[in-house]
Amino acid sequence: MPEAGTGRVGRVRIALYGAANLPTSVVGLPIALYVPAFYSQNLGLSLAAVGALLALSRLTDVVTDPLIGILSDRWRTPFGRRKPWMVAGTPLMVLSLWMLFVPDSAVSVAVWSALGGSGVDNLYLFVWISALYLSFTLVDLPYRAWGAELSPDYDERSRVTGWREAFGYGGTMMSLIIPLAIAFGLARPGAENALYGVAFAVLVLMPLLTFPAIAFVREPPIRGVTTPHVTWARGLKIVWGNGPFRRLVICLTFFATGISMTASMSFFFVQRVMEQAFDRYAIFVLAYYISSTVAIPAWFFISKKLGKHRTVVLGIAWLSLWSSFIPLLGPDDFALFFVIMLLKGSAIGALVFLPTSMAADIVDLDTLRTREQRTGLYFSLWGMVNKGATALGVFIATAGAAYMGFDPQSEANDATAKMSVALLYSIIPAIIACIALPLLWRYPLNRTRQERMRGFIERRDARMRAAAETGTNA
Repeated sequence: MPEAGTGRVGRVRIALYGAANLPTSVVGLPIALYVPAFYSQNLGLSLAAVGALLALSRLTDVVTDPLIGILSDRWRTPFGRRKPWMVAGTPLMVLSLWMLFVPDSAVSVAVWSALGGSGVDNLYLFVWISALYLSFTLVDLPYRAWGAELSPDYDERSRVTGWREAFGYGGTMMSLIIPLAIAFGLARPGAENALYGVAFAVLVLMPLLTFPAIAFVREPPIRGVTTPHVTWARGLKIVWGNGPFRRLVICLTFFATGISMTASMSFFFVQRVMEQAFDRYAIFVLAYYISSTVAIPAWFFISKKLGKHRTVVLGIAWLSLWSSFIPLLGPDDFALFFVIMLLKGSAIGALVFLPTSMAADIVDLDTLRTREQRTGLYFSLWGMVNKGATALGVFIATAGAAYMGFDPQSEANDATAKMSVALLYSIIPAIIACIALPLLWRYPLNRTRQERMRGFIERRDARMRAAAETGTNA
């Protein structure tokens, strides 16, 4: 919560809060990088079917995300509104992750057999990826709503999200370092061993880093009032009626879809088009995300000068510039490819933490208009769109590659199939992301307006507290 007398959140609390993002972030990238490859190459499922199942599993978020968002806004417990959901979702995340990432273990076979299943097939994949996504909703949605409420300050919100995403990138880098350690240290490269190592790490890190945040970082007091009788449909209508939020989630759909396409095709591009071994792929992706993490302070500095929305525009343009060179590269150009990806990766931080900070500013606009605080509801729709766009990106990329004749199990794909992978990895995602540029450039909620809104809300809340103490009407 804010430090007494300053309105600021202490660095220790920001760090504890941000650290809880590390274990869940260890999970995210392997779903895109390794799950399609593992289930299609190692277990023999169709690449197009894997992509379709990953997309279909997100349909449940249409119900669960708004429901949990509304409930987490309403609940009152001695531990806060957001934390109980995180505690409830953690065991489900650990179980479903293990079942998805290590399907041939004794535990996975026993659990699946107890549920009436047999063997690893399409149903197995669909059930456990859906359960994992549900656990993400239980843990991550309230967690991000909690972060949006930690501070009302325009720049400090970027600092909170910056710390959180820095830890998130730490988790992402762990998900890349673990496969490298297994490949070089244990001489067991491959997607199967990478997923096993990631699953074991999350099993250990989830309680170690999540519960200190829950225990030592208090939720701030509720600003404004809450509405206990807002229905699911009414809540979505209210949120969608917020013009800046509607504009931002449309933009999110485009660049999240593009980023997801790049992630889901990266393994196949490096292995089949660049003709590089698994260990080189892991090194390349690690460097890519190190570049993303190192660049976050630079993007934060730029956002203080240009504003958040125009900094995101700059990030998309930077990403697209370097993407345009990738289809020109071949197996002999790995060093040049490595340099280009370092430059391209430096843009990702701007596309991750700044839009989330912008979404927190939008909640202030709703509070100003309605005197209500619906952070959970807003972030439920935000998360639903983000996850839906991510699944859409995986589906477009995998289905497109399969349609063009790409076979992930074959080393003899023709030039057309390889070029389709290259385009779905680079140019097409960049074009999709660039669709958001005009909407972002004209985005209306800047620093001046947010600070004016925050000042009005604080003065109004002060009048309401004074009125309550004297028994008069505000």
